[in-house]
Amino acid sequence: MNALCTGSFDPITVGHFDLIKRTAALFEGVVVAVTNNSEKKYMFSLEERLGFARSALAPLSNVKVVACDGWVADLAEKEGCDVIVRSARNGGDFDYESPIARLNLEKSGVETLILPADPALSWISSTLVRETIKYGKDYSALLPEGVSLEKKEK
Repeated sequence: MNALCTGSFDPITVGHFDLIKRTAALFEGVVVAVTNNSEKKYMFSLEERLGFARSALAPLSNVKVVACDGWVADLAEKEGCDVIVRSARNGGDFDYESPIARLNLEKSGVETLILPADPALSWISSTLVRETIKYGKDYSALLPEGVSLEKKEK
């Protein structure tokens, strides 16, 4: 079985890496889709986010990184993924992910598995990393090994 993990990864964090590493241990193959929503403002371009994800995930031999700008469940089918794997850091994340999971099942027949985040990493988010960058603080411990961001002026 193959799994699809999605996110904007703006940028990828140690929490994302942990989820994908755990998913890679459970499934034969994992496709990581870096999503791109034209209505959302990103700190990093799609190309940068793809590069960060590829650098971070290079040690995981059964993981590939692709771009996604459409319906995630359609990408799962195209990539031969049997399930979408998402993470929940807290109850709010679970409440957000549950209806999306149901919609993907109803409209595309793709199941979603929601894995709880590692409690030690559950406080880390891309938003937090972007704020840390914005204020010129050290963000290196929030990023996976192999990822180096250039601070962007906003």
